[in-house]
Amino acid sequence: MKLICSLTSPYARRVRVLAYELGIGDRLKIQVVRPRESSDFLWTINPIGKVPTLQLDDGSSIYDSLTICDYLIATYSPEWGIKQQNNFWEYRTRLSMLNEMSDAGTQARRLLIQEPPQQQSADFQLSKIHRGLAHIENTWISLESEISLVSIGLGCTFDWLLNRFPEINWVSSCPRITNWFNEFKLRQSMEKTQIPG
Repeated sequence: MKLICSLTSPYARRVRVLAYELGIGDRLKIQVVRPRESSDFLWTINPIGKVPTLQLDDGSSIYDSLTICDYLIATYSPEWGIKQQNNFWEYRTRLSMLNEMSDAGTQARRLLIQEPPQQQSADFQLSKIHRGLAHIENTWISLESEISLVSIGLGCTFDWLLNRFPEINWVSSCPRITNWFNEFKLRQSMEKTQIPG
């Protein structure tokens, strides 16, 4: 199977990190693309033309990072992370919030590189991220102990924010997340999937 993706995408990184956590990282071939420059190819395997897209050995495709992750878990390790899903709807809500935070960050970056930069609109998007991180900082009791799609999603999202918005002092506003992340980033799965410099 082959993952068509961008190596800087926090969505694609979740899939790559999960693959290593499941012990199948070396079986997942990576094809790096730039979506806007590879649209003709992408449209043949994903009508929306977005990444990440997982192309299976039979030629069929699965898209959306969470759907890809669900497929990998169901196929290769159905019991993985099951203990963290005692409250299934809370679990899925957390995953959705992390997605929305990544979406807001992507929108903010696009607004800031416009000429002239759309600072007010970008700040509105960034405010969503700040509120989300504050919520995680104060309410996610199991943060330090769990390894799940939620912790993988948080690790990938937080690392992406540190990388893409270095001018923002995420560390001072999120000391608990930062302490957790400094340990989590040492996992082999995170080290093998670092964001390119």
